[in-house]
Amino acid sequence: MARSPHNTFPAISLPDTFDNERAKGEQLREVLEAMVREQAPGTLLPSERSIAERFQVARMTVRQAVADLVTRGLIRRVNGAGTYVAEPRLTHGTTTGSFSHDMQTRGLVPGARVISIRERPATALVAEHLQLDEGAPVIALNRVRTADGVPIAVEHTHLPAARFPGLLDLVTDDQSLYGILTQRWGVQVATASHRVSVIALEDTDAALLDVPVGLPSFLIERVAYDASGGAIEWGRSRYRGDRYDVVFEVHPS
Repeated sequence: MARSPHNTFPAISLPDTFDNERAKGEQLREVLEAMVREQAPGTLLPSERSIAERFQVARMTVRQAVADLVTRGLIRRVNGAGTYVAEPRLTHGTTTGSFSHDMQTRGLVPGARVISIRERPATALVAEHLQLDEGAPVIALNRVRTADGVPIAVEHTHLPAARFPGLLDLVTDDQSLYGILTQRWGVQVATASHRVSVIALEDTDAALLDVPVGLPSFLIERVAYDASGGAIEWGRSRYRGDRYDVVFEVHPS
């Protein structure tokens, strides 16, 4: 009798038993991650029952390990059909490049949908980051950023209005903000700082990204500077935790 796809394990080296000196759940997650990384996106994985029998662990241990991989965006569940290898995750590094440039270097089509754009007085927080006086006019831009049409991040950013007069009328859907700044004002980002936190998406952002409320995600705060050290932009973006990783490169000082 042919084996069900739900009971089929990939033809890779898998341990027969687990080390008694380490938690079984931790070892099972490592095994499942190795299985996932060897399979193409969309590949059906063995059922939880088959995994539990194969490695002699409790079904609850398997369920928790699978849930961890789902949260990390490595696999996806389809009700009534099974668990599948997810599409590859994107990564966010500590670069000065724009979202559009980042996506293009990966061979993806960047997109942007403008939720709102308006001029308003800078709050104390915004003024501090943009090196302005409190109450100075700033442009507040809210967008959904996409890669190949898939919503990836909700972006809330601020720019000094006095430095970029007329910007309100130039920003439209699917345009690179940094491209506009370079073409119109000759301004380019020379350096940028990032602050990364882990958050649970609230209802408004979750709806914009078409994901469940509470999805673990990244809050990335970014300040971009020109060559003279002047602040060009300050903003906070919420990146989907199931589609994005944050990667840092460390170099000797």
